[in-house]
Amino acid sequence: MPPRRHVRQQRRKRRIKRFLIVVGLILILAAIAGGIAWLVSLVAGSAGGGSTQTTTTAGPKEPAVVSTATLGSSGDILIHTPVMRSAKVAADNYNFEPMFHYLKPYVSKLDYAAINLEFGIGKGESDYWQREMLFRVPASLIDTVMDTGYTLGLCANNHVSNGSSLSFTEQTYAQRNLDHIGLRASKQDKRYLVKDVNGIKLGFVNYTYGSETSDQSLVNYFSTENLDAFYSDMQTQMANMKAEGAQAIIAYLHWGNEYEIKPRSSQTQMAQKLCEMGVDVIVGGHPHKIQPLELITADNGNQTVCLYSMGNILSNQTIEAMYGGDSSTTSGGDWQLGGACKIRDVKSRYNDENYGKHEANCNDNGHTEDGLLFQCNFTRYEDGTVLLSGVDVLPTWCYCKKRTDGSSLNNYTIVPLDKATANWSTAFGVAEEDVIFAQRSYDRTMALVGDGITAINNACKAKTDAYVEAFKAAQTTSTTAAQ
Repeated sequence: MPPRRHVRQQRRKRRIKRFLIVVGLILILAAIAGGIAWLVSLVAGSAGGGSTQTTTTAGPKEPAVVSTATLGSSGDILIHTPVMRSAKVAADNYNFEPMFHYLKPYVSKLDYAAINLEFGIGKGESDYWQREMLFRVPASLIDTVMDTGYTLGLCANNHVSNGSSLSFTEQTYAQRNLDHIGLRASKQDKRYLVKDVNGIKLGFVNYTYGSETSDQSLVNYFSTENLDAFYSDMQTQMANMKAEGAQAIIAYLHWGNEYEIKPRSSQTQMAQKLCEMGVDVIVGGHPHKIQPLELITADNGNQTVCLYSMGNILSNQTIEAMYGGDSSTTSGGDWQLGGACKIRDVKSRYNDENYGKHEANCNDNGHTEDGLLFQCNFTRYEDGTVLLSGVDVLPTWCYCKKRTDGSSLNNYTIVPLDKATANWSTAFGVAEEDVIFAQRSYDRTMALVGDGITAINNACKAKTDAYVEAFKAAQTTSTTAAQ
């Protein structure tokens, strides 16, 4: 090999050798530096008594929902003679199931449901009586009510004493294990109910206008002439319910004037006082027409949801059955509201030229056919707080279908006016010609309660949001204090 070429190869080998030495030194120095850093951190960590690992702390969490409870409420059951006759199968054999059939899927899915039992229980065929607005009904009606899904009977009303006796009526409910309030078996029994519904304790109480408030009465009464006695009694009942753990108070009141769609000042004043006292929900009955739903606020900051009247769930108070005019325009005479309605009576809804002109005081304008299933939703959180989280309404219509078989019997059905159901005719047996009257019923109801639903749900959301923020802020404060 030529000498020059050999020299070049030697030089190349030396350069490679130097390069490898430099790389090796760099790696050794890097390893030493890393070891020193690890040793320093270890020493520092030991001196500080903790780890130097970097952790990311999550923000404050929202309160966990422990349980929810939905309470439903429906209005007056009035078993007029035509309704009773329609349910009759044979002597002392009455079947009311077809009347409640379409409502059952909606009620049965609720956690707890109340209904106004505006009658007394009769002892047999000869004891059933619907004359002159006295209602004695067979116990089979209670079986249907319970099978529909109602679990609480509201008994404080002006017709509860129409039965064979108060004690027999109460025993009928007790034997069937139907929760009931407003009527008790003896003077020693409680006059309220505290019910655990899905882990949320709800307190219920039921009063009706009538006699002086007294703890000696089997029926819970109040007198509009002495409301102070009623308020004092309510304070006692509320204290007792809270002592038993009630986390929300619901008061059912039988009050107001029949056949009016606006509450009287006596109702609004009572509602305002009960709000001030801390009642969470007020639900009314007796007017046989739906009255508005609203959120009441007291000067002390308390807020109460108030539905002044639930209307009728089942009755014979159809458009055609009601008197609407005064004595000069009706053959039946004037027996309601002092002749305030000046529009001629509707003899048939199918040719009512005055629809849309009927005033609130006209009783043949359909309002007495309207009812609802009022729903209150309660939420319990991990810290035990219970809040009303929202309300909703399912309008109902008491439909008296015309017979096509030549029978003189009426055919009554409670129709759930569910807007999620595409066709009320096929789903609920409403004749095509009658769908318009079902829609009118829906519109009447929503005109009275729609704004209230929106206002209450907005208020519930605001209160829930404020609670959640306070819950999270409490966590931040606790963490800061610990540091």
